[in-house]
Amino acid sequence: MLALALTGALAGTAVAQDAQTDEQGATKLDRLLITTPLRRESSLERSTSSVTVVSEEDIKLSAAPDLPSLLKSYPGVTVTSNGGMGADSSVSLRGATAAQTLVLVNGVRAGSATLGTVNLSAIPLTSIERIEIAKGGHSAQYGADAIGGIINIITKQGGVCADGRKSCGTATVGVLHPWGGYLSGSVQGQSEQGVNYAFGAQVIGTQGYDFTLPGTYGHDPDKDGFVQGSANFALSKDFDWGRLYADGLYARGRNQYDSQPTDQTDTHNFSGRLGARIDHSDNWSSTVELTSALDYASNFGHGVEGDDFDTLRYGILASTQKTFEVNDARHTVLGGVEAYRDSVDGSTVSDVAYARTKRDLAAVFGQYSFEYQALTIDTGLRYDHDEQFGGATTFNIGASYELTDGLVARASYATGFRAPTFNDLYYPDPFTPGNPDLKPEKSRSFEVGLKWQATAQTSLDIAVYHMRVKDQINWAPIAPGSFIWQPDNIDQVEVTGFEATLAHVFNEQWSGTLGIDLRDPLNKSPGVHGKYVPYGDRFKATAGLAYKPTEKLELSAAVIYGGARYADAANTIKLPDYVTADFTALYALDAQSQFKFSVANAFNEQYQTKLGYRAPGRTIDFSFTRSF
Repeated sequence: MLALALTGALAGTAVAQDAQTDEQGATKLDRLLITTPLRRESSLERSTSSVTVVSEEDIKLSAAPDLPSLLKSYPGVTVTSNGGMGADSSVSLRGATAAQTLVLVNGVRAGSATLGTVNLSAIPLTSIERIEIAKGGHSAQYGADAIGGIINIITKQGGVCADGRKSCGTATVGVLHPWGGYLSGSVQGQSEQGVNYAFGAQVIGTQGYDFTLPGTYGHDPDKDGFVQGSANFALSKDFDWGRLYADGLYARGRNQYDSQPTDQTDTHNFSGRLGARIDHSDNWSSTVELTSALDYASNFGHGVEGDDFDTLRYGILASTQKTFEVNDARHTVLGGVEAYRDSVDGSTVSDVAYARTKRDLAAVFGQYSFEYQALTIDTGLRYDHDEQFGGATTFNIGASYELTDGLVARASYATGFRAPTFNDLYYPDPFTPGNPDLKPEKSRSFEVGLKWQATAQTSLDIAVYHMRVKDQINWAPIAPGSFIWQPDNIDQVEVTGFEATLAHVFNEQWSGTLGIDLRDPLNKSPGVHGKYVPYGDRFKATAGLAYKPTEKLELSAAVIYGGARYADAANTIKLPDYVTADFTALYALDAQSQFKFSVANAFNEQYQTKLGYRAPGRTIDFSFTRSF
């Protein structure tokens, strides 16, 4: 899985770019453009915050069968799963909670307004073109929930094929163990009228395994299966005056789990946008986007109806960007407004509805960037007004400086906030009622990092960071011994961490990576002061190796070591450390046909990332892909 970073994409370093030579014969690398951190195109090499880019090629080389398995291998990323494929999984960055990590699909918020997290199983790997992981506070760009960072999942956007053809496609069929299978297909291209297009669909199912351990609440010694159908699309066209574009991702699934009296969930997820960019001149453009996202989940059992959690979000974003140069210095100014509405239609098993079912948010934001020779400075300021709790102002400032060719230092400081979810505020259950008096969580964070492109073959990226969160929401008994739990702004959390990734290409056949993720996630709240945050990663090490003996065959291996973590606030329950190993083989039968054989967790390591839930054991994937 980590061997996918053998080209350097694991750290988002310049090794992932194409090498060229200048007039003096020195090797130079093309700049890689990213869009997530600043909500506009910017250079990865000169970024003022830590960014990891996961490419489509990285996904193909990975042994990961789904998105949670893929993300867990990257520095700074923590994935907690209640079982295998289809199970409830959450992702967080740098010790923040899952609700403090903003997940986007093509820049559109994908999280549930009730839970505050994202159904990762609803985002199939076959639909993804790349993933941009921007770590650190980014509320000044995106508003609520971007305390730990942003994971922006960009689906396939289409256009002229890599080989220059106007249209192309793929079809894949595969089998899985635990027993299951999948079928997917995609087409992309550009029409005679200049319309770029991409369409894709997938069906996947697996019988699964028993997700829970004996003694876990609701344990049922059966296999927990999963089935899902999904589709993605993208359309765009360039004009003399600008660009029109639209894209979307829809998934419908059913997954089984262990609970009482319900043990199955039906899910519907969609994220989409329709936008236009108007180019006023070569250095001034404006953008308008209409966005929508839905997250529907219904729990049920044999003849038993459970909870329904249906959330819908729709909004509008308008921004304008101007770039100008003065005395060799480049200035970029961006300003915009954003508004969206969250609505909830759901109830608990007792048929009690939410006290409030909608909320509106409006925001205004601005950014200023300055580039002069080796120096880059990025700043941002944003004001959000939420009708539930009032206003929140956030800002960030960052700088990067190229100390010498290929060696760039960076530093940044940011504030952030997280809005309470509908469950936090109004959950309609008498034993776990919401608290309408909650305040938003607030954070301050800083980072210092270094990116070194030592040669065209070797790159190193390191970062030291610190984050402080106050008024963090915690669900706890309203009184000692009470059966009634309610959320309150009682937690104070501090996280200090260090990340490092080294990537090296030894020769045309061999390449490898090493990664270290060291973190100190401490709960500074009264009563548990100095204890580690539950489920907070404290140490993770990764290593990957790839070998390409022939043009037709690619082999890769990856190892992940996950340190022990605590499962409770008192730090009395510890989940042991673990080691997993993954292996992948790709064989090209001809220019259009490819076989893939991969084994994730090859030695069937038994471990938990959530107390009482088995993490995925050995997973075997064998597939055949035909391009046309």
